[in-house]
Amino acid sequence: METILNEKFSPKVLQLTDVTLEHAGHPGVTKDSKETHFRLYMVSQKFYGKSTVENHRAVYQELGEEFKKGLHALEMDLSAP
Repeated sequence: METILNEKFSPKVLQLTDVTLEHAGHPGVTKDSKETHFRLYMVSQKFYGKSTVENHRAVYQELGEEFKKGLHALEMDLSAP
């Protein structure tokens, strides 16, 4: 995911944290679940002048294949510099 985000958004700051263990016991999270929940903090010029919803949609669009592979949730804090 970091590679995709770096290529598509050229962020000034990118912090991607696996928080799957924080969701133990939630529906859809089993003892075999690996890397299903992430927290993303990203600062990119590409977010300038766009709404929060537009920014989130842009990230979801670029990570669509990751969701198909098992990514379940992505908490995002996105901003422009």
